[in-house]
Formats: sequence, structure tokens, C-alpha cells
Amino acid sequence: MSVSFRVFYACWSTETPPLRDEEAVYAVVTATRRSAAIPLADTDFTSGGLPRESYVNPWILVTIKHADIHEIEGQLAADTVEQIVREAATHLGALD
Repeated sequence: MSVSFRVFYACWSTETPPLRDEEAVYAVVTATRRSAAIPLADTDFTSGGLPRESYVNPWILVTIKHADIHEIEGQLAADTVEQIVREAATHLGALD
């Protein structure tokens, strides 16, 4: 049996962390609307986009190796990335 699925993430690592050339920090993107999730509109992308209505869950963070990323769907605008980072930092307790 073969199972195929797509998972979307929003990358927000800086250019300076250790192992930046190997991996980065990502926030999970889903199609499930949640009150604390950040909706992504077409205007949030400087290029590309996602195939359906999507939301970033800034409280679900993962580290992913670049070799495990198979496609790039688009590039988020800097202000959208900043919003994701602020919300993630708030969930981590780094910001009030």
C-alpha cells in the first residue's frame, strides 16, 4: 500500500543559526481554521502560494533538514514572517 500526502510548513530561521546550511525552523501550516492560527491570504506571498485556504500554527514548531524539503510552494512576505515569529515567541514565553 502506498500513502501520499503533503505537509506544508512556513520557514522562519535567520541566516545565522548553527547548521543553517543543513536545517531550519518551521511552523506548521494546515487547512484547519483555529482561533490562534494565522490565516494566509494570497497577499501574504511575494511569490507562489498554497492550493487552498491555509493557516499557520505558530505554536507548532519543528526543525527540518533541507534535504527533506521536496518543493517550495511560495515565498512569504517579510511582514507575514515577522507576525509568525512574534506569535511563536509569545507561545514560547519569550514575549508577553
